[in-house]
Amino acid sequence: MNAEKYLSILQDKIGAAVFATVDENQQPDSRYINVGVANEKGVFFMTSPSSNFYKQLEANGHISITGMAKADGEIEVIRIKGAIRPLGQDMLEEVLKDNPYVKDVYPDEEKRKDVQVFQVYKGTGNYMHLQKRIKEDFVFGE
Repeated sequence: MNAEKYLSILQDKIGAAVFATVDENQQPDSRYINVGVANEKGVFFMTSPSSNFYKQLEANGHISITGMAKADGEIEVIRIKGAIRPLGQDMLEEVLKDNPYVKDVYPDEEKRKDVQVFQVYKGTGNYMHLQKRIKEDFVFGE
């Protein structure tokens, strides 16, 4: 499979994944974030400028993402490491449209207007299907 297929699995089957950064003391920091869009242009997600996550993204410029889909006794795992860039509010509607949790995370519509989109614009990844014993690497982006 190509990178676009793996990124599609990340968006459509996995959805929320663990996004890891480093904090101001260079210590690991991770949290679940909804994958808004994942396609041939990369991975798009959002966060609030008031969050520590946002500050860490701005300070470092790199991210690690790990997600797992478990269905019908089968497990698929995707891992990504890549470079990120802020897009501001570009693509915000597209990133928000299929997010079932946006109203839980940002119940106030005014706060939703503040969220910013980031893009993992280039990176490397690894796909694993545990039961089929598939392990493949992929590259995406610029």
